[in-house]
Amino acid sequence: MIALDISSSVDEEEYNLQREGFARALASPQVAAAISRGKLKAIAVSVVHWSGFVEQNVEIGWVRVTDFSDLSRLADNVRRVRRRYNGGATDISLALSFSQQLFASAPYSSTRRVIDIAGDGTNNVNYAPYIERDRIVKAGTTINALAVTPTLELVKYFRENVIGGNGAFVEMATGYDVFEDAMRRKLVREIGEKYLF
Repeated sequence: MIALDISSSVDEEEYNLQREGFARALASPQVAAAISRGKLKAIAVSVVHWSGFVEQNVEIGWVRVTDFSDLSRLADNVRRVRRRYNGGATDISLALSFSQQLFASAPYSSTRRVIDIAGDGTNNVNYAPYIERDRIVKAGTTINALAVTPTLELVKYFRENVIGGNGAFVEMATGYDVFEDAMRRKLVREIGEKYLF
């Protein structure tokens, strides 16, 4: 489950960089190779936009991906997605809850469930994310994060309050201009490959 931040801290230029960076990361040889070497040789992906209290939406429903052509089609669909909300708060708790609920609608069985949440700020509305994190991890889902930030403060916040579960980690992008590289590293690592550059 890929959950992308579209709160007020993400301006239109940053949103476009995020969307294109995600698309390009998906349609990369590294991600295709990681899938091909996996135990099941397939992953299922769904994409969510999130912001404030009621501003969560499924932009791409569950898709089974097995090879580079599947990834390329998914990347094209990502590029067609348009932003639904502007000026919203940063409700990480509800983004996590919304994402977790969607696993029940997945038409595929899986050996792992992972929420991949990307954001550039701390929670600023509703309740603390670690409350939702603890509930989700107890249910068997891993939460990883991509912190878009030039400093380590947000990375530390995500480590302490957002991520959890088996092998959970935070990837860092110093800005939306390098979102693609960070997301590619993150996807490959989540699929199970070592990606050290």
